[in-house]
Amino acid sequence: MVNSKSGGSAPALNRKLGEKMNFKTKYIPSSLDQVIFTDEAVKRRIYGYASGKLEGHIILYGPNGTGKTTIANLLVKQIGGGNPHIESINVDDLLAKSDLNWYLRQAASFASLTTSGKHFLILNEFDNSKKNLNKFWTALDECGSGVMVVITTNNPLNIHISIRSRFDLVEIKGVTPAAALNRIQDCLNKEGLKLPDAQVLYYLKIYEDSNDLRKYIQVADEILYLWKTNQNLPPWQRPTTSLRIV
Repeated sequence: MVNSKSGGSAPALNRKLGEKMNFKTKYIPSSLDQVIFTDEAVKRRIYGYASGKLEGHIILYGPNGTGKTTIANLLVKQIGGGNPHIESINVDDLLAKSDLNWYLRQAASFASLTTSGKHFLILNEFDNSKKNLNKFWTALDECGSGVMVVITTNNPLNIHISIRSRFDLVEIKGVTPAAALNRIQDCLNKEGLKLPDAQVLYYLKIYEDSNDLRKYIQVADEILYLWKTNQNLPPWQRPTTSLRIV
C-alpha cells in the first residue's frame, strides 16, 4: 500500500535494485525535448547546433550526472538525420592511430556520401588524455566541416588550450530537485504510480547537494521498488507555510 501521509523524516533511499526495474534505461531521454536544461541560454545554443544554424565542435562540461553524454548522443543524432555516422571511441585509441589525419578524412569522405553528411565523433572524459594532442587538432583543421567532434568532460581546463580554442564550450549545469521533478513524476506516472508533487520532491531533496540526475533516478527506482512490492513508502513531511508580517 502506498503511504503518502505526511509526518516523520525520510530515511536515505539507498536500496540496490535488481536489473528488472531498469528505470534509467527505460526512461533515458529519446530526444532533446526530454532533456532537462536548467539554463535557457544553454538550451538555445544546443538547439542552435541541432537545427544546423550553429556549426563547429563542442565541449560539454559540468559535474557528474548532468546528462552530458546523453545530450551529446541526442545532439549528433538530430544533426545527422535518420542515420548519422557516429563514432564513439576511446580517446587514447583514437590518438594512437598512426595516421589520424588520413583516418578522419576517410571517415568524413564516407559520411559525405550518406544522409549523415558528416562524420561525428563523441569523446568522453577527454581531459584524461595528454599524449599526441597536436596531431588531433591538426587533423581536425584538415577535415574542416566534414567532421564534428563533441567532447564531454568534468573539467575543461584540463584540456589543452589549443583544443579548447577550436571548440565551443557549453556548460551543462547540475540539476536541482525542483528541475527534475516533472521528469521524475512523468516517469512514475507512466509506471502507474501517482504521488503528490510535494512528496516526490521531498524524497528528491535527499540528494539536493549533489545536483546529480542519476541520484534522483535512484530515488525513483526505490519508490517504484517499494510500491511494486507492496511496501510503505518512507514517511515525509509537507512543507510548512508561514505568514509574513511586514
